[in-house]
Amino acid sequence: MGISGSAAARRAGAIVGALGALVSSIAVGATATADARPACPAVSVTVAKPAPSPTGWAENLTYDSVGSAADGPGVTAGNLWVSRTFGNVVERFDESGRRTASVPVTAPGAVRQGPDGLLYVASGDTTANMFPGTPLTGQVLRMDPTAAVPRAEVFASGLGMPNGMAFDAAGRLYVADGNLGVVRIDRAGRIDEPWSRMSPKNLAPSATVNGTSTNGIVVVGNDLYVTLTTSLTGRVLRVPIDDPAATTVAADVTAPAPGLLDDLAALDARTLVVALTTGQIATIDLPTRRVCVAGVGQPVTAIVQRPGMPNRLLAGTEGGAILDVTLRR
Repeated sequence: MGISGSAAARRAGAIVGALGALVSSIAVGATATADARPACPAVSVTVAKPAPSPTGWAENLTYDSVGSAADGPGVTAGNLWVSRTFGNVVERFDESGRRTASVPVTAPGAVRQGPDGLLYVASGDTTANMFPGTPLTGQVLRMDPTAAVPRAEVFASGLGMPNGMAFDAAGRLYVADGNLGVVRIDRAGRIDEPWSRMSPKNLAPSATVNGTSTNGIVVVGNDLYVTLTTSLTGRVLRVPIDDPAATTVAADVTAPAPGLLDDLAALDARTLVVALTTGQIATIDLPTRRVCVAGVGQPVTAIVQRPGMPNRLLAGTEGGAILDVTLRR
């Protein structure tokens, strides 16, 4: 989730006000079925990396890697990258936890390694960029994660509040933009306008999109799963890549109460893990919509799976600490 000012202002300010005005009459979506539901995992949490400062807000995180997914089990974990939105930097840490680079980026959001091996960073992830009519100054930058001194260059422009990002198997980039909605960008850095016009939009509520500000996004097979920052039910959307107009409800994480969701990750082809800024993480079993919520003690911003460790996660927090989360399923 992007930030502008204090965390309290971010949660209780214009986003919530806009939501109340726009979706007060929207019906709550369907809930999970009770058949064939897996048991909820046990969750344990430790602090992997303390907050560097009171304003160290860890907005997003990812790993780069040696090799590619096509190389199979020989792929090894590389560096951990953390976006510090208040600090306007993206940091690189080696496997020993030593910081090896700090790259200036204005209000960084998601960090993701692309199919070309470069690291992509959302820039402009601040609520000042959220509202329609504001200048579209958001960008996606990219850089060489292996460089001794990485330098970010512009890959795509014309975005509003770029927050979450994900690549599909064809190398196209999808951006969860808190202003524009879900946006697709081709491999040349051009916005795919026809596709993006059909995708879920910000401040355009419906029976499916019962909230505002698309936030996290992940690709699972031929679908996108997208969180809404604020919604009546803590909603996660399923957006078919081949037909974004056919968006449906994947899960309601906090129903029947409203929810404050941030980024998400896919553990496997059927399991999502969602960050809640109210201090929990949620696992979702996609076939059954089974939702399990566990407290972790701090508002969570983003989640990444540790390479080669299916049930080990790192989680970013609003306070700036990085949490080590273990799921026992």
